[in-house]
Amino acid sequence: SNSRDRYFDIVSAWSCAGVGTSLIIQHAHDIKTRLAFDLGCTPNFADAIPASHVIISHSHLDHIGAVFNHARAHRLACGGSVPTYYVPSASVPKLKRAQLAMSCLDNHHHYEEIEGESSLEGGSRSESSLIQMNIVGMEPGDEVELRFGRKKGGCRDRLFLRAFAVDHRDHPALGYVISRTTTTCSGRSQLKEEYRGLSGREIGELIRSGAEVKMPVEETTSSHVEIAYTGDTCAAGLLLTEDIPPREGDETVSDGNFEKSALYLQQAFNEAPILFMEVTFLDYACEKQKELAASRGHVHISEVIPVLLSRGWFKKSDDERLVVLIHLSLRHRPAAKALDLIVDGLRKSFEQSPLMENKCDDEQDHPKPTFEKMLSHFAVAVQALLPLGAIDEKNARIRHMLTSNGCVSLKTYEEQKL
Repeated sequence: SNSRDRYFDIVSAWSCAGVGTSLIIQHAHDIKTRLAFDLGCTPNFADAIPASHVIISHSHLDHIGAVFNHARAHRLACGGSVPTYYVPSASVPKLKRAQLAMSCLDNHHHYEEIEGESSLEGGSRSESSLIQMNIVGMEPGDEVELRFGRKKGGCRDRLFLRAFAVDHRDHPALGYVISRTTTTCSGRSQLKEEYRGLSGREIGELIRSGAEVKMPVEETTSSHVEIAYTGDTCAAGLLLTEDIPPREGDETVSDGNFEKSALYLQQAFNEAPILFMEVTFLDYACEKQKELAASRGHVHISEVIPVLLSRGWFKKSDDERLVVLIHLSLRHRPAAKALDLIVDGLRKSFEQSPLMENKCDDEQDHPKPTFEKMLSHFAVAVQALLPLGAIDEKNARIRHMLTSNGCVSLKTYEEQKL
Protein backbone atom coordinates (compact mmCIF):
# COMPACT_ATOMS: atom_id res chain seq x y z
CA SER A 1 0.00 0.00 0.00
CA ASN A 2 1.08 3.57 -0.70
CA SER A 3 -0.89 4.97 2.23
CA ARG A 4 0.48 7.74 4.41
CA ASP A 5 -0.84 9.75 7.32
CA ARG A 6 -3.34 12.42 6.41
CA TYR A 7 -2.10 15.93 7.04
CA PHE A 8 -5.56 17.46 7.37
CA ASP A 9 -8.46 16.45 9.58
CA ILE A 10 -12.04 17.33 8.69
CA VAL A 11 -13.30 19.49 11.57
CA SER A 12 -16.85 19.79 10.23
CA ALA A 13 -18.61 19.38 6.90
CA TRP A 14 -22.10 20.81 6.47
CA SER A 15 -23.42 20.94 2.93
CA CYS A 16 -26.80 21.13 1.23
CA ALA A 17 -27.44 22.30 -2.33
CA GLY A 18 -28.92 25.78 -2.44
CA VAL A 19 -28.89 26.10 1.37
CA GLY A 20 -25.24 26.26 2.38
CA THR A 21 -21.82 24.62 2.18
CA SER A 22 -19.00 25.09 4.69
CA LEU A 23 -16.14 22.60 4.89
CA ILE A 24 -13.71 23.24 7.77
CA ILE A 25 -10.32 21.51 7.99
CA GLN A 26 -7.09 21.84 9.94
CA HIS A 27 -3.84 19.99 10.65
CA ALA A 28 -4.32 17.60 13.58
CA HIS A 29 -4.90 19.71 16.69
CA ASP A 30 -3.17 22.85 15.41
CA ILE A 31 -5.97 25.43 15.19
CA LYS A 32 -3.55 27.90 13.61
CA THR A 33 -3.78 25.87 10.39
CA ARG A 34 -7.58 25.93 10.28
CA LEU A 35 -9.11 26.93 6.95
CA ALA A 36 -12.45 26.72 5.18
CA PHE A 37 -13.61 25.64 1.75
CA ASP A 38 -16.61 27.89 1.08
CA LEU A 39 -18.60 29.64 3.76
CA GLY A 40 -22.35 29.55 3.44
CA CYS A 41 -24.75 30.37 6.28
CA THR A 42 -24.46 26.96 7.93
CA PRO A 43 -24.79 25.60 11.49
CA ASN A 44 -21.03 24.95 11.74
CA PHE A 45 -20.16 28.65 11.39
CA ALA A 46 -18.50 28.74 14.83
CA ASP A 47 -15.97 26.16 13.61
CA ALA A 48 -14.97 28.54 10.82
CA ILE A 49 -14.31 31.63 12.96
CA PRO A 50 -10.62 30.78 13.69
CA ALA A 51 -9.93 30.11 9.97
CA SER A 52 -7.40 32.62 8.68
CA HIS A 53 -7.84 31.40 5.08
CA VAL A 54 -11.22 30.94 3.36
CA ILE A 55 -11.20 29.35 -0.10
CA ILE A 56 -14.27 30.21 -2.18
CA SER A 57 -15.27 28.04 -5.13
CA HIS A 58 -17.82 30.50 -6.55
CA SER A 59 -20.06 33.34 -5.48
CA HIS A 60 -23.49 31.73 -5.18
CA LEU A 61 -24.82 32.74 -1.77
CA ASP A 62 -25.03 29.21 -0.42
CA HIS A 63 -21.22 29.12 -0.75
CA ILE A 64 -20.27 32.70 0.16
CA GLY A 65 -23.15 34.11 2.23
CA ALA A 66 -21.32 34.11 5.59
CA VAL A 67 -17.97 35.63 4.56
CA PHE A 68 -18.76 39.12 5.88
CA ASN A 69 -19.90 37.81 9.24
CA HIS A 70 -16.77 35.65 9.28
CA ALA A 71 -14.47 38.61 8.62
CA ARG A 72 -16.10 40.51 11.48
CA ALA A 73 -16.15 37.58 13.91
CA HIS A 74 -12.56 36.56 13.10
CA ARG A 75 -11.28 40.07 13.75
CA LEU A 76 -13.05 40.19 17.13
CA ALA A 77 -12.13 36.67 18.21
CA CYS A 78 -8.58 36.45 16.86
CA GLY A 79 -6.81 39.54 18.11
CA GLY A 80 -7.75 41.88 15.28
CA SER A 81 -6.18 39.77 12.53
CA VAL A 82 -7.62 40.02 9.02
CA PRO A 83 -8.45 36.75 7.21
CA THR A 84 -7.69 36.12 3.55
CA TYR A 85 -10.34 35.08 1.02
CA TYR A 86 -9.42 33.34 -2.23
CA VAL A 87 -12.08 33.93 -4.86
CA PRO A 88 -12.45 33.44 -8.64
CA SER A 89 -11.04 36.66 -10.12
CA ALA A 90 -14.23 37.49 -12.01
CA SER A 91 -16.10 37.76 -8.69
CA VAL A 92 -13.61 40.03 -6.90
CA PRO A 93 -15.08 43.44 -7.93
CA LYS A 94 -18.59 42.40 -6.89
CA LEU A 95 -17.32 40.96 -3.61
CA LYS A 96 -15.57 44.25 -2.80
CA ARG A 97 -18.72 46.24 -3.55
CA ALA A 98 -20.71 43.88 -1.33
CA GLN A 99 -18.09 44.31 1.40
CA LEU A 100 -18.60 48.06 1.30
CA ALA A 101 -22.39 47.68 1.40
CA MET A 102 -22.19 45.35 4.41
CA SER A 103 -19.86 47.79 6.17
CA CYS A 104 -22.45 50.54 5.56
CA LEU A 105 -25.10 48.39 7.23
CA ASP A 106 -22.79 47.40 10.07
CA ASN A 107 -21.59 50.91 10.92
CA HIS A 108 -24.08 53.40 9.49
CA HIS A 109 -22.69 56.36 11.47
CA HIS A 110 -19.52 56.24 9.38
CA TYR A 111 -21.03 54.97 6.12
CA GLU A 112 -23.97 57.13 5.12
CA GLU A 113 -23.99 56.01 1.50
CA ILE A 114 -22.05 54.10 -1.09
CA GLU A 115 -20.35 56.66 -3.29
CA GLY A 116 -19.43 55.44 -6.77
CA GLU A 117 -16.16 53.56 -6.57
CA SER A 118 -15.65 54.06 -2.81
CA SER A 119 -13.58 51.37 -1.17
CA LEU A 120 -12.41 50.25 2.24
CA GLU A 121 -8.75 50.54 1.32
CA GLY A 122 -7.17 53.19 3.50
CA GLY A 123 -8.55 56.21 5.32
CA SER A 124 -10.89 56.57 8.27
CA ARG A 125 -13.53 54.32 6.70
CA SER A 126 -11.11 51.41 6.71
CA GLU A 127 -10.24 51.99 10.35
CA SER A 128 -13.88 52.11 11.47
CA SER A 129 -15.01 48.94 9.70
CA LEU A 130 -14.86 45.57 11.42
CA ILE A 131 -15.37 43.85 8.08
CA GLN A 132 -11.75 43.71 6.99
CA MET A 133 -10.84 41.24 4.23
CA ASN A 134 -7.73 40.39 2.27
CA ILE A 135 -9.26 39.36 -1.06
CA VAL A 136 -7.11 37.40 -3.53
CA GLY A 137 -8.38 36.77 -7.04
CA MET A 138 -7.65 33.30 -8.42
CA GLU A 139 -7.48 32.00 -11.99
CA PRO A 140 -7.28 28.37 -13.15
CA GLY A 141 -3.64 27.29 -12.94
CA ASP A 142 -2.73 29.79 -10.21
CA GLU A 143 -0.71 28.74 -7.17
CA VAL A 144 -0.36 30.84 -4.01
CA GLU A 145 1.24 30.09 -0.66
CA LEU A 146 -1.00 29.87 2.39
CA ARG A 147 1.03 31.72 4.99
CA PHE A 148 0.96 29.52 8.05
CA GLY A 149 3.70 27.01 7.29
CA ARG A 150 4.46 24.86 10.31
CA LYS A 151 7.96 24.48 11.69
CA LYS A 152 9.04 21.61 13.89
CA GLY A 153 12.63 20.78 14.72
CA GLY A 154 14.57 20.53 11.47
CA CYS A 155 11.42 20.38 9.33
CA ARG A 156 9.48 23.18 7.68
CA ASP A 157 6.07 22.79 6.06
CA ARG A 158 4.78 25.18 3.41
CA LEU A 159 1.23 24.93 2.09
CA PHE A 160 0.22 25.96 -1.42
CA LEU A 161 -3.26 26.52 -2.83
CA ARG A 162 -3.70 25.50 -6.48
CA ALA A 163 -6.77 26.36 -8.55
CA PHE A 164 -8.21 24.37 -11.44
CA ALA A 165 -11.02 25.07 -13.90
CA VAL A 166 -14.42 23.40 -13.44
CA ASP A 167 -17.73 23.83 -15.26
CA HIS A 168 -20.58 25.40 -13.25
CA ARG A 169 -22.13 26.48 -16.51
CA ASP A 170 -22.24 30.28 -16.82
CA HIS A 171 -21.03 31.04 -13.30
CA PRO A 172 -17.29 31.66 -12.62
CA ALA A 173 -16.16 28.73 -10.49
CA LEU A 174 -12.98 26.93 -9.43
CA GLY A 175 -11.87 23.72 -7.79
CA TYR A 176 -8.80 23.56 -5.57
CA VAL A 177 -6.02 21.35 -4.26
CA ILE A 178 -3.74 22.12 -1.34
CA SER A 179 -0.22 20.76 -1.56
CA ARG A 180 2.41 20.59 1.18
CA THR A 181 6.13 21.00 0.62
CA THR A 182 8.31 19.79 3.50
CA THR A 183 11.96 20.77 3.76
CA THR A 184 14.03 18.69 6.17
CA CYS A 185 17.46 19.78 7.35
CA SER A 186 19.88 17.01 8.32
CA GLY A 187 21.79 18.20 11.36
CA ARG A 188 23.10 21.66 12.20
CA SER A 189 25.48 23.77 10.16
CA GLN A 190 29.12 23.36 11.30
CA LEU A 191 32.38 25.24 10.71
CA LYS A 192 34.51 24.02 7.88
CA GLU A 193 37.43 21.98 9.16
CA GLU A 194 40.08 24.54 8.15
CA TYR A 195 38.48 27.23 10.35
CA ARG A 196 37.80 25.22 13.49
CA GLY A 197 40.95 26.34 15.35
CA LEU A 198 40.33 30.05 14.82
CA SER A 199 39.06 32.50 17.42
CA GLY A 200 35.65 34.09 17.22
CA ARG A 201 37.22 37.38 16.21
CA GLU A 202 39.12 35.78 13.33
CA ILE A 203 36.01 33.96 12.13
CA GLY A 204 34.07 37.23 12.26
CA GLU A 205 36.67 38.93 10.06
CA LEU A 206 36.42 36.09 7.56
CA ILE A 207 32.63 36.39 7.42
CA ARG A 208 32.88 40.15 6.86
CA SER A 209 35.31 39.53 4.01
CA GLY A 210 32.73 37.30 2.33
CA ALA A 211 34.25 33.90 3.12
CA GLU A 212 31.95 30.87 3.54
CA VAL A 213 33.05 29.54 6.90
CA LYS A 214 30.34 26.91 7.45
CA MET A 215 29.58 23.70 5.62
CA PRO A 216 26.25 23.75 3.81
CA VAL A 217 23.42 21.94 5.57
CA GLU A 218 21.92 19.13 3.53
CA GLU A 219 18.24 19.68 2.81
CA THR A 220 15.73 17.27 1.40
CA THR A 221 12.40 18.43 0.01
CA SER A 222 9.26 16.40 -0.52
CA SER A 223 5.89 17.50 -1.86
CA HIS A 224 2.44 15.96 -1.45
CA VAL A 225 -1.10 16.94 -2.37
CA GLU A 226 -3.04 16.84 0.89
CA ILE A 227 -6.68 17.67 0.09
CA ALA A 228 -8.90 18.64 -2.84
CA TYR A 229 -12.30 20.24 -3.43
CA THR A 230 -14.25 20.19 -6.68
CA GLY A 231 -16.63 23.01 -5.77
CA ASP A 232 -19.84 23.07 -7.81
CA THR A 233 -19.38 21.58 -11.26
CA CYS A 234 -20.98 19.28 -13.79
CA ALA A 235 -19.25 16.00 -14.62
CA ALA A 236 -17.98 17.41 -17.92
CA GLY A 237 -15.77 19.74 -15.89
CA LEU A 238 -14.11 16.77 -14.16
CA LEU A 239 -13.86 14.02 -16.78
CA LEU A 240 -10.45 13.39 -18.30
CA THR A 241 -10.59 14.12 -22.02
CA GLU A 242 -8.09 14.09 -24.86
CA ASP A 243 -6.26 17.43 -24.55
CA ILE A 244 -9.31 19.53 -25.27
CA PRO A 245 -8.33 23.23 -25.25
CA PRO A 246 -10.41 25.84 -23.39
CA ARG A 247 -13.80 26.58 -24.94
CA GLU A 248 -13.78 29.36 -27.52
CA GLY A 249 -14.41 32.68 -25.82
CA ASP A 250 -13.67 31.23 -22.37
CA GLU A 251 -11.46 33.80 -20.69
CA THR A 252 -11.18 31.90 -17.42
CA VAL A 253 -8.15 29.89 -18.57
CA SER A 254 -5.20 31.58 -20.24
CA ASP A 255 -3.03 29.58 -22.63
CA GLY A 256 -0.15 29.66 -20.16
CA ASN A 257 -2.18 28.32 -17.25
CA PHE A 258 -4.29 25.71 -19.03
CA GLU A 259 -1.72 22.93 -18.58
CA LYS A 260 -1.26 23.78 -14.89
CA SER A 261 -5.01 23.79 -14.35
CA ALA A 262 -5.30 20.36 -16.00
CA LEU A 263 -2.43 19.08 -13.83
CA TYR A 264 -4.03 20.34 -10.61
CA LEU A 265 -7.34 18.73 -11.53
CA GLN A 266 -5.56 15.43 -12.13
CA GLN A 267 -3.80 15.78 -8.76
CA ALA A 268 -7.18 16.20 -7.08
CA PHE A 269 -8.24 12.71 -8.13
CA ASN A 270 -4.89 10.94 -8.34
CA GLU A 271 -3.02 12.20 -5.29
CA ALA A 272 -5.29 13.79 -2.69
CA PRO A 273 -5.95 11.55 0.34
CA ILE A 274 -9.18 13.53 0.94
CA LEU A 275 -11.40 14.70 -1.92
CA PHE A 276 -14.60 16.70 -1.37
CA MET A 277 -16.74 15.97 -4.45
CA GLU A 278 -20.13 17.43 -5.21
CA VAL A 279 -23.03 15.16 -6.18
CA THR A 280 -26.32 17.03 -6.15
CA PHE A 281 -28.77 14.67 -7.85
CA LEU A 282 -29.09 11.13 -6.52
CA ASP A 283 -31.84 9.20 -8.33
CA TYR A 284 -29.91 6.87 -10.65
CA ALA A 285 -32.85 6.10 -12.97
CA CYS A 286 -34.32 9.60 -13.22
CA GLU A 287 -33.55 11.07 -16.65
CA LYS A 288 -34.98 14.44 -15.61
CA GLN A 289 -32.40 14.71 -12.83
CA LYS A 290 -29.61 13.88 -15.26
CA GLU A 291 -30.80 16.72 -17.49
CA LEU A 292 -30.97 19.10 -14.54
CA ALA A 293 -27.46 18.16 -13.45
CA ALA A 294 -26.07 18.93 -16.89
CA SER A 295 -28.00 22.18 -17.38
CA ARG A 296 -27.33 23.59 -13.90
CA GLY A 297 -23.69 22.55 -13.67
CA HIS A 298 -23.88 19.74 -11.12
CA VAL A 299 -22.94 16.06 -10.84
CA HIS A 300 -25.47 13.20 -10.99
CA ILE A 301 -24.84 10.02 -8.99
CA SER A 302 -24.49 7.99 -12.21
CA GLU A 303 -21.47 10.14 -13.14
CA VAL A 304 -19.33 9.68 -10.01
CA ILE A 305 -17.70 6.38 -10.99
CA PRO A 306 -17.15 7.36 -14.65
CA VAL A 307 -15.31 10.47 -13.42
CA LEU A 308 -13.19 8.42 -11.02
CA LEU A 309 -12.46 5.88 -13.75
CA SER A 310 -11.42 8.55 -16.24
CA ARG A 311 -8.96 9.93 -13.69
CA GLY A 312 -7.36 6.57 -12.86
CA TRP A 313 -8.65 6.66 -9.29
CA PHE A 314 -9.15 2.88 -9.14
CA LYS A 315 -5.53 2.20 -10.10
CA LYS A 316 -4.27 3.60 -6.80
CA SER A 317 -3.71 1.18 -3.94
CA ASP A 318 -3.79 3.72 -1.07
CA ASP A 319 -6.21 2.34 1.49
CA GLU A 320 -6.49 5.69 3.29
CA ARG A 321 -8.05 7.69 0.45
CA LEU A 322 -11.43 9.22 1.17
CA VAL A 323 -14.03 10.71 -1.17
CA VAL A 324 -16.52 12.86 0.75
CA LEU A 325 -19.72 13.41 -1.22
CA ILE A 326 -21.29 16.81 -0.58
CA HIS A 327 -23.96 19.21 -1.86
CA LEU A 328 -26.93 16.79 -1.76
CA SER A 329 -30.23 18.26 -2.90
CA LEU A 330 -33.03 18.68 -0.34
CA ARG A 331 -35.32 16.80 -2.73
CA HIS A 332 -33.64 13.62 -1.47
CA ARG A 333 -34.29 14.10 2.24
CA PRO A 334 -34.45 12.63 4.78
CA ALA A 335 -30.90 11.38 5.23
CA ALA A 336 -31.83 7.69 5.07
CA LYS A 337 -33.43 8.13 1.65
CA ALA A 338 -30.39 10.04 0.37
CA LEU A 339 -27.92 7.43 1.60
CA ASP A 340 -29.98 4.59 0.09
CA LEU A 341 -30.04 6.42 -3.26
CA ILE A 342 -26.29 7.01 -3.13
CA VAL A 343 -25.44 3.39 -2.37
CA ASP A 344 -27.91 2.14 -4.98
CA GLY A 345 -26.59 4.56 -7.61
CA LEU A 346 -22.95 3.76 -6.93
CA ARG A 347 -23.69 0.03 -7.01
CA LYS A 348 -25.51 0.17 -10.36
CA SER A 349 -22.88 2.45 -11.86
CA PHE A 350 -20.12 0.15 -10.57
CA GLU A 351 -21.81 -2.97 -11.99
CA GLN A 352 -22.17 -1.37 -15.42
CA SER A 353 -18.63 0.04 -15.51
CA PRO A 354 -15.55 -1.44 -17.24
CA LEU A 355 -14.45 -2.56 -13.77
CA MET A 356 -17.03 -5.36 -14.01
CA GLU A 357 -16.54 -6.01 -17.72
CA ASN A 358 -12.88 -7.05 -17.43
CA LYS A 359 -11.79 -4.14 -19.60
CA CYS A 360 -9.05 -2.87 -17.29
CA ASP A 361 -5.68 -3.12 -19.07
CA ASP A 362 -3.50 -3.76 -16.02
CA GLU A 363 -5.57 -6.12 -13.88
CA GLN A 364 -2.47 -8.10 -12.82
CA ASP A 365 -0.79 -5.03 -11.34
CA HIS A 366 -4.07 -3.54 -10.10
CA PRO A 367 -6.55 -6.25 -9.03
CA LYS A 368 -10.17 -5.54 -9.87
CA PRO A 369 -11.79 -3.81 -6.88
CA THR A 370 -14.96 -5.06 -5.25
CA PHE A 371 -17.92 -2.80 -4.62
CA GLU A 372 -17.59 -3.32 -0.88
CA LYS A 373 -13.93 -2.31 -0.98
CA MET A 374 -14.75 0.77 -3.02
CA LEU A 375 -17.52 1.74 -0.63
CA SER A 376 -15.03 1.88 2.25
CA HIS A 377 -13.44 4.92 0.56
CA PHE A 378 -16.67 6.95 0.59
CA ALA A 379 -18.29 9.17 3.19
CA VAL A 380 -21.22 11.57 2.86
CA ALA A 381 -21.81 14.96 4.46
CA VAL A 382 -25.43 14.16 5.24
CA GLN A 383 -26.17 16.02 8.47
CA ALA A 384 -28.17 18.71 6.65
CA LEU A 385 -30.74 16.13 5.52
CA LEU A 386 -31.55 14.72 8.95
CA PRO A 387 -35.10 15.56 10.12
CA LEU A 388 -35.28 18.48 12.57
CA GLY A 389 -38.30 17.32 14.57
CA ALA A 390 -39.61 13.83 15.27
CA ILE A 391 -37.29 11.24 13.80
CA ASP A 392 -37.94 7.66 12.74
CA GLU A 393 -35.80 4.71 13.76
CA LYS A 394 -33.76 4.58 10.57
CA ASN A 395 -32.76 8.23 10.68
CA ALA A 396 -32.11 7.94 14.41
CA ARG A 397 -29.56 5.24 13.62
CA ILE A 398 -27.95 7.53 11.05
CA ARG A 399 -27.68 10.25 13.66
CA HIS A 400 -25.73 7.82 15.83
CA MET A 401 -23.52 6.89 12.86
CA LEU A 402 -22.53 10.52 12.29
CA THR A 403 -18.92 11.18 13.09
CA SER A 404 -18.07 14.38 14.97
CA ASN A 405 -17.43 16.13 11.63
CA GLY A 406 -20.96 15.52 10.33
CA CYS A 407 -20.17 12.72 7.87
CA VAL A 408 -21.33 9.12 7.61
CA SER A 409 -19.14 6.33 6.24
CA LEU A 410 -20.97 4.46 3.48
CA LYS A 411 -19.35 1.21 4.58
CA THR A 412 -20.65 1.73 8.13
CA TYR A 413 -24.09 2.64 6.80
CA GLU A 414 -24.33 -0.51 4.70
CA GLU A 415 -23.17 -2.70 7.59
CA GLN A 416 -25.56 -1.22 10.14
CA LYS A 417 -28.65 -0.13 8.25
CA LEU A 418 -31.94 -1.90 9.00
